[in-house]
Amino acid sequence: MATYNERLFDGKSFRSKLHFARYHWVNQWIEKWNLASYRMLELGCYDGKTIDFLSNKPRSYAGYDANWEGGLDIAKTKWRHKPEYTFHTCEKPADFSNDGQSYEISVCLETLEHIPAADLEAYIKQLALKTTKYCLISVPNEKGPVLFFKHIIKSITQDKGQTESYSVKELLYGSIGRMDKVERIDCGHKGFDYDALALLLKKYFTVLKIEAIPMNGIPHALGFNVGFVLKANNS
Repeated sequence: MATYNERLFDGKSFRSKLHFARYHWVNQWIEKWNLASYRMLELGCYDGKTIDFLSNKPRSYAGYDANWEGGLDIAKTKWRHKPEYTFHTCEKPADFSNDGQSYEISVCLETLEHIPAADLEAYIKQLALKTTKYCLISVPNEKGPVLFFKHIIKSITQDKGQTESYSVKELLYGSIGRMDKVERIDCGHKGFDYDALALLLKKYFTVLKIEAIPMNGIPHALGFNVGFVLKANNS
């Protein structure tokens, strides 16, 4: 069975290029902010891959992840020579709220759609409490015309059972943005609504920009992924 990195980051497929795009997006924003020195927090870090893409690396880093498929084990081995880079198992909000540290930049990439709805606000609140300057969040676009296009492509290119099942009505409603008509699969992509997430983020951050990933020159509603550029309210 292919590993997580083999499935998503083979470096050849269009799907792989889309997944790499979020890391380039993070690096572009951090370069733009031009911070002389900063601490970084990442929720959903897996193996700490984000660090590899940063031209301006953080002086310290804390990654939190549920350690699905051994991602944290890979990270701890890879960065064992950097004691200032730490990795922590996180399976519930309480695991994310106990370090008492603050970070200039926080990052959460393709993770919030996998968090149970009952826990989502608690994680976002903790992100806000820990962040002193900026937060970068990316999530998949699972609504509008992009949903229809992605579903067709996945149906053609992926084995049955690898794609989430939509009824014809759900696919049509989802493709016009009627997410109230699409069953939400907790901890999955199906029924995930980035607009609902935006309302929640606005409670705890100042939203500087919402943009498409990877093509930020088009409306974010047409991006395969949606990126939120946030500023800490206490900054």
